Amino acid sequence: SAAGTSSCPVQCLAVGSPSILPSSELWIQPESRQLRAAFSKLKKLSIQGIYVEFDLLWTINLLEAAPTVEIFGVEAFEHPCSVPFWVRVGVQRVQPSWKTPGFTSCSKWQLRELHVASFSPLVGHHMLFVREVMGRAPKLETVLLKENEEPCRKCEAMGALPTPIGGMFPRGKDEQDAIARQLRDKRIVSSSSAAKIVFKSIASTVVF
Repeated sequence: SAAGTSSCPVQCLAVGSPSILPSSELWIQPESRQLRAAFSKLKKLSIQGIYVEFDLLWTINLLEAAPTVEIFGVEAFEHPCSVPFWVRVGVQRVQPSWKTPGFTSCSKWQLRELHVASFSPLVGHHMLFVREVMGRAPKLETVLLKENEEPCRKCEAMGALPTPIGGMFPRGKDEQDAIARQLRDKRIVSSSSAAKIVFKSIASTVVF
């Protein structure tokens, strides 16, 4: 809820991992009108720690509230080491659902860069989210899809880990090219985007 949001404009905002929050559920509702005063001069917005299976479309509400944002970053979260903690404290991961027709005010967006960390192409809503932003941001120049470069010591200490839900980050150029083509597919994307698509893995950076 944004009821307690300050009216003082901010220029940079980062929302951290939900794993440290004391409550068992976290809801962000589409209250973009109430956030506009505080976000009126926001230039950079970063949202971290979104569970990998959660829909990302709700974050577009924040772009609507802050059309001045030029750099927008989201980071997916998938840490097997967190599961025992969630079970112990009774956390329930509730999947929010959003319908894209509800997002309309994108003509004034100043967005130039979209960063998606821990990008998982096998998770359908990651692809959907990137397509939606590409199709709605008229000034978008760069889409940066990044592999998680920081190993988690707690996860490594667990030994053998399960296969990531979203699969592995695409490192092969052929696979990256196929994904870039899917993201630009005019049969799917509502409008064509001239933004370059950058795949940044631990080993290399490739631009399409």
